[in-house]
Amino acid sequence: MYPTRSASLSLAMAAIKPALRRQIALLSSALITGIVAVGCADASGVGKTFPVTGMITLDGRPLVAKTTVVLFKPDAAKGNGSVYEPTGTVDGQGKYALVTKGKKGAPPGWYKIAVTAHEGRAEHPKGTLRHRPVAHAVIPGKYGQPETSNLSIEVVENPVPGAYDLKLVTESVGSSP
Repeated sequence: MYPTRSASLSLAMAAIKPALRRQIALLSSALITGIVAVGCADASGVGKTFPVTGMITLDGRPLVAKTTVVLFKPDAAKGNGSVYEPTGTVDGQGKYALVTKGKKGAPPGWYKIAVTAHEGRAEHPKGTLRHRPVAHAVIPGKYGQPETSNLSIEVVENPVPGAYDLKLVTESVGSSP
């Protein structure tokens, strides 16, 4: 006796069901893994960062001005194509720690560094022209721009001790009399 058309269809469906079940299970597993991965992803979008802490000194003494800010600008010439610029401020001992878009540390790669520090209240410059108030700079102006500071650091996973220390000097220090 030959199977009826409905019985043939039932046999075919029975053969497909285990394969379909496996596919559905695999797709479900992949979907759940994707949702978990996205849910646990870095909300900042920065990606992998490494801790960056160091000491900033001026003429061998810790730079402790409360307004001190350090900026790491990615150095595209050395292969760092990051769009993020990690920044940090100093504590009472002249130590700094970088943060990138709210995430501790900095992405790996080469950076040019800028450091600014001011003290006292901003005052209007003396003269006949009206100018904006200007605070007194504690460090030489060349350190305020990554292009002129001559400070460069590579952020790596396992830096040697002191690798991220920044040693600033005034123009009069280190120049010949």
